[in-house]
Amino acid sequence: MRRTPVLLLILIAGCGGTTTSSSILPPGTATTTPSSSTSAPQAIGCPQDAEFIDEGRIARITQPSSDAKTLGLISIQTAEGCERFGFNFETNENAPATTPPSIDGEFLASGGIVRIQMDIDQTVLTDQLVETPLVDRLFVVRSLDGSMFVDLHLARSARARITVTNSPAGMTLELSPRDGQLPPSAAISDRLVLVTPRSEAVVDGPVVEVGGYARTFEANVLVLATVGGEVVARTNTTAADWVSTWGEFATEIELPAGLDDLFVGEESPENGSLTGVTLRLTVR
Repeated sequence: MRRTPVLLLILIAGCGGTTTSSSILPPGTATTTPSSSTSAPQAIGCPQDAEFIDEGRIARITQPSSDAKTLGLISIQTAEGCERFGFNFETNENAPATTPPSIDGEFLASGGIVRIQMDIDQTVLTDQLVETPLVDRLFVVRSLDGSMFVDLHLARSARARITVTNSPAGMTLELSPRDGQLPPSAAISDRLVLVTPRSEAVVDGPVVEVGGYARTFEANVLVLATVGGEVVARTNTTAADWVSTWGEFATEIELPAGLDDLFVGEESPENGSLTGVTLRLTVR
């Protein structure tokens, strides 16, 4: 899986503890260690009087105009009972934007993912392991309509709220834990994330929807179904991007009733080997 360096700043604060910051630098980049340190601020918890959402749409913020064209730095603050993700935006000239883009945030119906649609053109971050108590990793994806979204794959059930700021433009996603079990996580390989269906799912056939995002070669995505090792269905589709970031894909495949092994990924043009994810489905 590709990583974009430099751009994820992580701040971890505990009650009465210290705050540290780190950034991943490109190989060969020199770093300087400060000769002294400052005292850490108090841990930042989620506001107690704010409205948090458990499911469905978290927020929809419409901007009539915005100079935000690129998703820049993402910062993370963690404290007991709260995680805060700060999204910064840049103009086409790589300067801090003044007005955030239109934003639409929701919990996906499949569960386990917070998706934030953004009316932007580019990103300086493509994906990142997060590994906080609430979030496992995140991906920045170009959607099929040409806009972009960020998917945060949750590590446990959470509530969420979204706020935005101007001058400079920013968006904050706050998460706090809640009771409840997450569904099976999305199947993930180095160059493909299968959001739907999930492993061991029971789906209504014969037509099954397949969707996610990929960075497969030339954005080609192969979907292959087998029963007892015999290929019973095959289709190809194209992701929305693969060069600058992850690209969304969506397709359908007709499957026979019963147990099916579903592969989604790519086929090597050199030797025909398959690379991607495979899961077991029950089609009824």
